[in-house]
Amino acid sequence: MLAGIACGLQVGKMPPLLDGLRAEFALGMVGAGLMASAYNLIGGGLGILGGMVSDRLGGRHAQALGLGLLGLGNLIGAQAGYVQAGYFGNGSWLLVAGRLVEGIGFVLTVVAGPSLIARLIRPEQSKLALGLWANYMPLGVALGLLLTPPLSAWLGWRGLWLAMAGMLLLFALALLLSPAIAAQPTRRKIQLSALAQAGPWLLAGCFAFYALQWFAIITWLPSYLNSAGLAAGNYGTILVVLANVLGGLCAALLMQRGVARWLIIACVSTIMGLCGLMIFGPGIAGSTKLGFAFLASGLGGMIPAAVLASVPLHARKPEEIATVNGVVVQVLNLGAFLGPPALALLVTQFGGGSGQDGWGRGRWLLLLAGLIGLGLALLLRRTEKLKGSSR
Repeated sequence: MLAGIACGLQVGKMPPLLDGLRAEFALGMVGAGLMASAYNLIGGGLGILGGMVSDRLGGRHAQALGLGLLGLGNLIGAQAGYVQAGYFGNGSWLLVAGRLVEGIGFVLTVVAGPSLIARLIRPEQSKLALGLWANYMPLGVALGLLLTPPLSAWLGWRGLWLAMAGMLLLFALALLLSPAIAAQPTRRKIQLSALAQAGPWLLAGCFAFYALQWFAIITWLPSYLNSAGLAAGNYGTILVVLANVLGGLCAALLMQRGVARWLIIACVSTIMGLCGLMIFGPGIAGSTKLGFAFLASGLGGMIPAAVLASVPLHARKPEEIATVNGVVVQVLNLGAFLGPPALALLVTQFGGGSGQDGWGRGRWLLLLAGLIGLGLALLLRRTEKLKGSSR
């Protein structure tokens, strides 16, 4: 769980520092956005491969390698700016390179998590445990948003990167030395046949359209709230992110009591889309918008829990769990990568600018994503009914 939270921390550390990094390296909004989203871009391209590698190496070794790469990425990024001239320009390329390496480490770490958890618990605990695991991202993002400003003021952003690297390498060492995890099986054959099943792709699609909505909201909410005249938008965003954790906990309890996973996904996808109409709707007070963002994120946290709890059920054997999770991670990262720029495109290109009228165009993106999520959940129900695992 700590390894997963450390992955989310690498996402949450960036938004508070983007303005300062843009000024230091003379970056435009596009360059800064690429620096931040390179993490998700790698996940969107290598998730399936990461799942296969994890199945081959075994969860313990794959996750330790992932944590090591996360640490290496921070070490690389901390060197940015020391090469100031010539072909490498101002050295900001090292930040992007470091984020790409972090992205590879992220994939290996999170695809191995569910398979490790599934092997360390009793079968009747799986829905609760995997539902709790689903909170690694919002917990990590919230911690990053909260801790980055004071820590970077104390250590500098490079010092923060170095401190992150040390923490991640210690996590990797602890994982390798854990007696309980070390006792689990390691090397297995790569399971290509898992990719031919419909269930993993439907799960991934549900997660991806949720991620598109959630990342679009939390990425732009501080700027949007400021434009709406509501101060302290960053702290409001932290509360919105933390609400996501509450949703994950509620979903874990509901699933443990027998509530169908597809039903959770269907209902929450629809409600998130409707909340999007209010968050970015014109003529609504800023405090009301923040309340609907809190509701969307809080209920939205139920979707990752429901999806990740379904992963072992769509793997026909334990050896396929990491590969199925790789499908989910790859497609969800595409949604996370596309959400913020898609919303920005609607606002700037079709909404007449970043004013309140422009932001209003963004609400249709969230509604459409919610409706697509509903449709995919209904297809998932049909698939699981055929498999005899609709609950």
